[in-house]
Amino acid sequence: MNWLQGRTVRFQLMAFGKQALAGAIKGDSVLGIVEVVDDLGAWIVVGSPAPGGPYPLFLLKWKSFSTAVVEVEEAEDAPKSRIGF
Repeated sequence: MNWLQGRTVRFQLMAFGKQALAGAIKGDSVLGIVEVVDDLGAWIVVGSPAPGGPYPLFLLKWKSFSTAVVEVEEAEDAPKSRIGF
């Protein structure tokens, strides 16, 4: 799951996640930038952190969400060389 690091991800929260984050996040999903992924879950930044200062990380435990949506760009095909005579 290290490929999630540095990406903006929308996590669809399960009931456990909604309950655990009730005081900090409203709604059924949370959008954040993934800073670290480890055995506990994904550590994310929610919102825009102040430049140069410390900022809070939220831990989304693996059992806290059902779906993670990531936008990716389509990989460009490498140019194919033609065999010529």
